[in-house]
Amino acid sequence: MPEGVYLLSHSVGCLPRGSEAAVAEAFYQPWSEAGGDAWPAWLGAVTGFREAVARLIGARVDQVCPQTNVSGAVAKIIHALPERAGRDVILLSEEDFPSIGFVASAAAARGYRTRFLPRGAEVEDAARWAAEMAIGDVQVALVTHAFSNRSARLPVDAITRAARREGVFTIVDAVQTLGVVPVDVAEWAADFVVGSSVKFLCGGPGAAFLWVADPALAATDPIDVGWFSHANPFAFDIHDFRAAGDASRFWGGTPSVLPFAQGAYSIGRILDIGVETIHAHNQGLIQRLHDALPGRIRSARERRGNAVLVAVDDAAATLAKLREACLFVDAREGCIRLSPHIYNGADDIDRLVAAI
Repeated sequence: MPEGVYLLSHSVGCLPRGSEAAVAEAFYQPWSEAGGDAWPAWLGAVTGFREAVARLIGARVDQVCPQTNVSGAVAKIIHALPERAGRDVILLSEEDFPSIGFVASAAAARGYRTRFLPRGAEVEDAARWAAEMAIGDVQVALVTHAFSNRSARLPVDAITRAARREGVFTIVDAVQTLGVVPVDVAEWAADFVVGSSVKFLCGGPGAAFLWVADPALAATDPIDVGWFSHANPFAFDIHDFRAAGDASRFWGGTPSVLPFAQGAYSIGRILDIGVETIHAHNQGLIQRLHDALPGRIRSARERRGNAVLVAVDDAAATLAKLREACLFVDAREGCIRLSPHIYNGADDIDRLVAAI
């Protein structure tokens, strides 16, 4: 933890104590002790990450595939979907994280069009999503569980069920909820869920993942593949590619290891505390902020994620003053943006309120 009050976990979560020792054991120690044959232990570390993610979201390990980042995961999914006549639209929202929009726009090279639901309350209405998908031209809908700025939490269960009725694939972006809002993929009708350990999971960058439902796995054929996408990565027959029978078909070439060793350790600590416990704690702190600054809250008040937008007269000047006081927040949409976590307390919120 830096000195002061750290309220930037929506950007980068603080690493748990013990992280350096955990990474040394999982990454450096196998290299030094195995005489260069570290891969068995390294792949075991990546498997540990898959196992941790599976526990976090209520999934099977074979449904989870490691990824470097969420953008790459979404691109792999979109380009693995089957061609279907008349279905050339990627449906998403103007409030989604821009990187997701960039991936969707780039898919125009393969004949896709993007259609955006507008900002505001309309995008929180499952009926609005259902109406768009009922047109019959949507191939895949990108559904963000909670927006990174306004932090409105969408009714993912209702949206994904509507999509399934209309034959539309769904990708749920759970980056801003994993670790602080309980997520159980069994409660949704999603085809894919993507996430990253960099934010509230407190695992740093480089350890992302995708989850794929069994029916979607059977329908997809990734084009961004490598030897770890193979049913038998060590077959080494250049003329015989056979896609893995599980989510690993989305993996690709030689994997990174260190980020997943860190990610597995961090997710393990989150699970030790309990996401429900963290959620109750954080929402209590958010409510404390809402109660103290009722006229300044510009983020979601009811069905919300874990971030808050606080309106100020001059966001840049306020941000500079807060940083001088070692209050770590950022600015979005003319507001101060912040998010508490399990390592924050009521005193942190009170100190921020007094400074504002």
